[in-house]
Amino acid sequence: MIKYTKTKNNILKKITKTFFLFIHFTTLLSVFIALMSKFIPAEKSYIPYLFSLIFPFTFLYLLISTIIISFKKYYISIIITIPIVVWAFAVFNRYINFTNLFLKEDCNNKDSIKIMTFNVRLFDLYNWKNNHENYKNILDFIIKEQPDIACFQEYYYQSDGKYPTTDTLLKELRTKYIHNYFPIVLRKKDFFGIATISKYPIVNQGIIKFNKTSNSCIYVDIVKNNDTIRIYNMHLESVRLGVEDYIFISSLEKSPDSLELNKTKSLIKRLIKAAIERNRQAQIIAKSIEECKYPVIVCGDFNDIPASYTYSTISKNLVDTYKNFDFTLGSTYNGNIPFIRIDYIFHSPDFVSCKHTIHKVNYSDHYPVTAILYKTK
Repeated sequence: MIKYTKTKNNILKKITKTFFLFIHFTTLLSVFIALMSKFIPAEKSYIPYLFSLIFPFTFLYLLISTIIISFKKYYISIIITIPIVVWAFAVFNRYINFTNLFLKEDCNNKDSIKIMTFNVRLFDLYNWKNNHENYKNILDFIIKEQPDIACFQEYYYQSDGKYPTTDTLLKELRTKYIHNYFPIVLRKKDFFGIATISKYPIVNQGIIKFNKTSNSCIYVDIVKNNDTIRIYNMHLESVRLGVEDYIFISSLEKSPDSLELNKTKSLIKRLIKAAIERNRQAQIIAKSIEECKYPVIVCGDFNDIPASYTYSTISKNLVDTYKNFDFTLGSTYNGNIPFIRIDYIFHSPDFVSCKHTIHKVNYSDHYPVTAILYKTK
């Protein structure tokens, strides 16, 4: 009887170990595929992109299971796992910044530049926040922050004086320098698009248009202390979710059993289609950055996550100011889903960035982001 019990326990332990290692290596494979999204655009294969969407969650589980196999002394499993965990940790650092625990830059530089990127959601034109004061709140926030360079996405201006966003901002930021692009104009007075406002002289400007979309990228060349700097401001392809989509996603968060196959397929198709367009747009912008003869600062709403091909393509040879963010979750999407950092500020190595702030203000579906940086001599 004792022998039978021992045999039964041994079989149970083997089954438990086998099942645990199966889940562990399945998660390891999932993380590895997600990491490959850096190299593979969605047009060639959308599988890495889809895995990258759940990367933060799969990595956290992998980290826990790696600690367990270390205690259990599963040496072969540890040897296989560690290289991928180290690589994945470097990517995960873009979601929750650990670097800033050891890296602090001095912001006391008189030549520093304060940059802002903010998807203002049309200054709450359609009262999504159910607060008629929100338009004023957004303007007051920008004016209070007094950025030297402000990059706005989903910008709205009305020429008849009812929504004098441009006039107000130029006056209150005490500048006359602005470059905007309005791909959508209604009734010859409602302007929808993207805008960059600078306190430094703009000596050149341009537009990078994308096919069959209102999304775009603009750039300005500014002069500060006899140095010319190019500022990119972009709004890349979004999934364009409707109210029903957000309700569906919320229902999945609360009850995963509420999964509906048709709605899920439709959502995935749109995710993939938008990813393909963003990847193409990222390639165009990356080429422009590479060909630019000036140091660059790159801002905008990428509508894509740090594990993505879009992020890696645009940020190549650039520095993410997020490295100076406090040790907290770096989400810039103002919603219920965690780990959604889609608004970025990058810069050339010619600059030193010393502060990165995600302002958790409930004015838009994006949080505004500011960074302070200065040019090295």
